[in-house]
Amino acid sequence: MQFRVDTDGMTFIVGGIRGVMDFETKVQVLDKSSGVPLFDVDVMAVLTGERPEQLTVRVVGQPSGIEIGTPVRFRDLSARTWEMGERHGVSFKASRVEPWTAGRSSGEGKAA
Repeated sequence: MQFRVDTDGMTFIVGGIRGVMDFETKVQVLDKSSGVPLFDVDVMAVLTGERPEQLTVRVVGQPSGIEIGTPVRFRDLSARTWEMGERHGVSFKASRVEPWTAGRSSGEGKAA
């Protein structure tokens, strides 16, 4: 099941960006519905009064205007639980990531 993530009040700071590569073929993975390459964006998620968390968010398409240290916001951020044998976790996906500019109003959160 997929859950929409409320990012109101959260700040995301980019730590890295890399293409998603198929483990066996070493070819970049494409989004199944659009055919556009997928990228993983590593971020530090900060919420006032909470301990920062490192997350990886998968996005469709090459992020532009973003480099390490850039505050960003995500569009349509969702979380999905997964399980593989004894391992389990949560994966994150967004329709896109863009630089966040102070003062920009958004229903997607202060810096998310």
